[in-house]
This record gives sequence, structure tokens and C-alpha cells, in this order.
Amino acid sequence: MVLILTEKQNQKISLNGTIVIPKKWGDKLDLNDTNLVEMELFENKVILIRKKKHPLEIEDNLFDGVSPFSDKELAEVKKKLFPIED
Repeated sequence: MVLILTEKQNQKISLNGTIVIPKKWGDKLDLNDTNLVEMELFENKVILIRKKKHPLEIEDNLFDGVSPFSDKELAEVKKKLFPIED
């Protein structure tokens, strides 16, 4: 048996049919006024709203387990990329 925790909130619909996503939920989804959302209507009268991801957004954590540059390694790379001519 799988248990899925959900949040529920009642929301009024405006005269022109607009539904406002609660700020708390927008914050959890990292939504702002420039984001697109994808809406899906199911036969059982359920509306699913999800943040539309840009194709270049990383969905999986590709750098899991990879250690960052040390300060010494970073300094060496900077010297190679931006050599200072005397």
C-alpha cells in the first residue's frame, strides 16, 4: 500500500474563470509570474497542475557524488583559462 500525502485548499473561482495558486504552493513549486504551468483535466473531474520545465532544466541531480573543485584546483584552472602575460 502506497500512502501519498497531499495538501487540500478551497479556492474561489473569479468571474472570468481564474483560479489563483496559493502563494505557499507557488513557493514550494518555485513558481513566479514568468513560469508556465501545464494543466491536465481527467475524466474524474480532477485537474492536475504542474510546473512546465524548460528543456534545458536539469531534472535529475547529475552531480550527485561529485566533489567540487578545491581552491587549489580552481586557481590552476583560472591560470590556464586566463593567463596573465608579464
